[in-house]
Amino acid sequence: MKLIEPEPSVPDFGNLPTELLVTIFKYLSPGDRNAASYTCSKWYEASKYLGFARQMVLHLVGVEFDDCKPPVADLLQSPHVFPVLKLTRVRLQQSVYSQFWRDFGPAISEITFEKCMIWRERIIKVLKHMDNLRTARFMECDLLRDDLFKEWKYMENGVLETQFQSIQTLSLAKNNFTELQFGAIVEMMPNLVVLDLSNCFSYVDSASKTLMLNCILRFVRDRQCTLKGLILNGISLDDLFLRGLCKAQDLRLESFSMMYLEKMPLRDPAIINFLRQQTEMRVLDLSQSTGITDFCLDQIVRYMTKLKILDLTGCWNVGDYGVSQIFRLQNLEKLDLSQCRITKKGIINGCAYCNRKVLKELHLELINTLDDDCVVKIGANFTYLTVLNIGGSSSCMTDWSAQYIFYNLTCLEDANFERSTKLTDAGFTGIDLPQKTFAIWDIEETFSIDRLKKLRVLKVSGCYKLTDFSLRYAFRFMELKELSLSRCHQISKQGIEKLVTSCPALEYLDLSECPNINDYCIELIAQNLKRITTLKLANCPLISEVALSYLSQFCKYLKYLYVRGCFKLPPDISERLANITTLRQVYKS
Repeated sequence: MKLIEPEPSVPDFGNLPTELLVTIFKYLSPGDRNAASYTCSKWYEASKYLGFARQMVLHLVGVEFDDCKPPVADLLQSPHVFPVLKLTRVRLQQSVYSQFWRDFGPAISEITFEKCMIWRERIIKVLKHMDNLRTARFMECDLLRDDLFKEWKYMENGVLETQFQSIQTLSLAKNNFTELQFGAIVEMMPNLVVLDLSNCFSYVDSASKTLMLNCILRFVRDRQCTLKGLILNGISLDDLFLRGLCKAQDLRLESFSMMYLEKMPLRDPAIINFLRQQTEMRVLDLSQSTGITDFCLDQIVRYMTKLKILDLTGCWNVGDYGVSQIFRLQNLEKLDLSQCRITKKGIINGCAYCNRKVLKELHLELINTLDDDCVVKIGANFTYLTVLNIGGSSSCMTDWSAQYIFYNLTCLEDANFERSTKLTDAGFTGIDLPQKTFAIWDIEETFSIDRLKKLRVLKVSGCYKLTDFSLRYAFRFMELKELSLSRCHQISKQGIEKLVTSCPALEYLDLSECPNINDYCIELIAQNLKRITTLKLANCPLISEVALSYLSQFCKYLKYLYVRGCFKLPPDISERLANITTLRQVYKS
């Protein structure tokens, strides 16, 4: 009797239960999930799970929003919903009736109009179909000052009776409007929790700005019991305005942003009273506030114990003492000290107080006073960081200190080492280092950047000592999405040959001002980086029209192409790439 060995069974991943596929897909990034959806119909359906749809944005740019014309006509045939919608430079159809809003409106939870042509009757008709809308944004819509709000006849079309109860977040960023216009829109949204007026009133005189700030104060006082977020980025506030906020005794904000430029008064400063009053704060953005001092930071640490995110970018009057105290905040997850005039002393002293398991993001961009010791201290103390930004701090990163980052910070997902001019191939690869990172008896160890297996974003632009050697032996990142190599002058085709196979998931690649990048490099990129959506090749003098044929043939998902300064390219670039249906913009001059 002859025994026949059974053939080894091959797992049928295509027939996995949908519930299991959805659970697996939750571990993937949106880009990876989208790529996986092309495997089979069942995986495609799993990728359209409503929870995933909320992480994606349906972004329409420069189209006429008409049910009878693409892309809207095509979307009407889709069985899926689009919870997050963004319209940029979109003109709504002449008729207020639209099947799109009737079909998809109930599922929309967030909508953004950016630089759009919209009229008051149309926008009200559109929003009426969105019973579950939570966030509405009108950003840089020129008609906000004309048709949408200006000279409204409030009894016409039942405007006064129109209310959108579900909207909790309203953004009017980058607009100018009057008191009457502002009052009209917030009156229609009685349940607002967050109001965003970032970069408004840019082109108004001081008297008009003062009137509008008083109007905002009245709104805050009226809604003080329910308002949780007030975003005033780019608007310079004075002590008088803050004094008005302090009078709203029941106001307990969870997120707040402002720009405070005044010199703090010696007697009863309102900024201090405000900081002491807001004990429920989770997110505080004081970027570019040159009036913020160490005393302010001391009050933040003492009274805002629940703070999770603190942005102090460009706060020049903040010193080392204040920075070291900030690390006492035990719930702090993100700290941004970019462009502050501090030294390494503030960071090193703060390491002793920090809850290292909680802090996930640290931004120290453009601080040239940091050095090797500071970077080593960061590597040793903040081992749970997922984002580290020390770009532009040219003197702090050396081959030796980089080794401590690569050894300790294995959770990093986003790393910015731009313009670290002291970094060489030895630091990136751990090969031929003159000083070993660890040396005990006869055991010597060094570490390569590819220890950072979780990296999604890596920026090393301006690291001009980086060569093909690092790309060949250290840049092995299967999940890397974004890589910036601009101004790395020694990179050539030998490095690109290895890079395109070692980092196959790249979606964004910046090779600007790399003089050795030629048509062959573009061929390698086009053929191997299937997911590439943004490619920057500005000032690459060797690129010719041959490269365009490779892009046209192989890049099916390219959205943005930067070719400024590529003088060998013909003027009709857009026409030559016309078959790339996803292409949105070619930057060529």
